[in-house]
Amino acid sequence: MNAEEESPMDGPSLGHELSLRVVLFHDAVAARLGVNTTEHKVLDLIGRHPGVSPTRLAQETGLSHAAITKITNRLVELGYVRRERDPSDGRKFALAVTPEHRQSMTGLMAPLIDGMSRVTSELTESERETVGRWLTGTVTALREATTKIRTHHNSPAVRGDQDLRHTP
Repeated sequence: MNAEEESPMDGPSLGHELSLRVVLFHDAVAARLGVNTTEHKVLDLIGRHPGVSPTRLAQETGLSHAAITKITNRLVELGYVRRERDPSDGRKFALAVTPEHRQSMTGLMAPLIDGMSRVTSELTESERETVGRWLTGTVTALREATTKIRTHHNSPAVRGDQDLRHTP
């Protein structure tokens, strides 16, 4: 399927297609690592924020502390994550990915990195700035939408004409 043939290339259509392709890519990476998608996203957060605490992961993901503990135990068991005692408070842990995991991710990400390098090398500086602005705006929109959905998590299910667009 080619998105260009199926839908107009407006912002919402491009955003939807980008979201779909990112999810499918990360599903494939997760499967290759032998983890589920939630474990993969937690692993990604740990990789992006070395020394992150389990409490911070729970806040960032919206998962319970028990779920984060279960996930990090599994990631440690698989050899992807290591726990380090917090030097200022021995009761706390900081989490970091292992060098072996970083190396395996380098290999898995290589095709995407190469493809993105080809795409960006064909753009002018002005085009790269425009794309960067669009992506930054898209990330902001996703963060805001995620917050809005999580804020309304305990509300009754959204039905029919009740949607989150008009919620204060």
